[in-house]
Amino acid sequence: MEFRPLEQGRRADNEPSGPVWPEAVDVDVLSLSELRERLGLIKRAEARLAAMKTETLAEYSSRGGEGLARRVVLEELQASKQQARREVETASQLSKVPETLDALGAGEIPEAHAKKIAKAASEGPVDETVLVEAARREDFGTFSKTLRDHQHEMSGDDGKSLMAKQRERRSLSFFKSPDDGMFILNGRFDPVAGNRIEAALADEVRRQRKGSDAGDLIAFDQRMADALENLVCADTDDRKPQGTTLILTADWDALNQKLADARLLDGTPLPVSEALRLACNAEVVPTVFDTRNQELWVGRKHRLATEAQRAALIVRDKHCIGCGRSAVWCEAHHIDEWLRGGPTDIDNLVLVCKSCHHNIHDDGWVVYRNQNGTYELRPPPAPYADLPPGQARSGPPHAKSQSSPDVLADAFPEIGITNWQPRDSKQLLLS
Repeated sequence: MEFRPLEQGRRADNEPSGPVWPEAVDVDVLSLSELRERLGLIKRAEARLAAMKTETLAEYSSRGGEGLARRVVLEELQASKQQARREVETASQLSKVPETLDALGAGEIPEAHAKKIAKAASEGPVDETVLVEAARREDFGTFSKTLRDHQHEMSGDDGKSLMAKQRERRSLSFFKSPDDGMFILNGRFDPVAGNRIEAALADEVRRQRKGSDAGDLIAFDQRMADALENLVCADTDDRKPQGTTLILTADWDALNQKLADARLLDGTPLPVSEALRLACNAEVVPTVFDTRNQELWVGRKHRLATEAQRAALIVRDKHCIGCGRSAVWCEAHHIDEWLRGGPTDIDNLVLVCKSCHHNIHDDGWVVYRNQNGTYELRPPPAPYADLPPGQARSGPPHAKSQSSPDVLADAFPEIGITNWQPRDSKQLLLS
């Protein structure tokens, strides 16, 4: 890879360039658009520097060995031993994906995206061209999902080998700190185990909050510690087994009469065989949304969302509509507030985490429904005065809040309703 001299926005030969070295300027005098443009320049410069470091480290390692390369990183980059090991390992991985390294050196993709591609390529087959193109246009969260899906598709065995490799890397350390005598827990878990543990912790945190007078006075990380202690140490004979608190989704292949495209709650692809194993071992029960036997529209009958509504919200919204936090930590928010007569109907509910819930009630943040049926949370309307006329503030009008095929199809385009011949036939697997 050749790194040619660069000027502000143009190459030395006057050809337009991608990455540049941003000059030091007084940011106080820049407009918002100029500040945004400057951030873009900085991103491209950081990517170019990362590519330079990768090439240098990879070459040093090939000549002197990984041990000497780590020693140089310790001394020259003043890194920790763990950081030095990661730097040399990443440089080795990136040197084996030349297309990714070229895009990084051109400032076309961020360093974090490039590292994920390199790591994925070291774990199994990938189409580097496809991933680089996705990395050019997607944010980190979206790209991470794209990469997981790509690995699943390229595995050639419905993701079984990928799941096995992730399972092999599981680990847990638990030790007493010599500094203060407190115990430290650190672990890595495969997606199935991680989702089960997260669901169990979230359920226990909610249970403890309901029975506590302290409420918000207890910090979240302290509530997590209490929840873990209770789950591990408390007598759970009278509780539902935590193995059942897991939500999966899967398509029903009507032609071949079998499940397909099984996924965990966070969107991680799952081998169908693994989904069936979970259904057997964790007593996961397959169900479909049907208003005849599951209450999705309850009007003013209940203030809090029903279990069926919560499961439906998790499948529809997938995460907090504000910040994207995992759905298991979210609460159901009434778009038209309950205290003002809003019903507990599925099309009047959205998933928000506690922090975003406070933004709505305390700071005036607003729920908007997009044209594709998804919801998002926006700051108070003033900054969005240029929105096109008729932009909806809330969900569908209550005149449509009835148990009709059109309403359900609009609210859940990914979920099939057996009695109404849906556009898709997706099942929800839940406890």
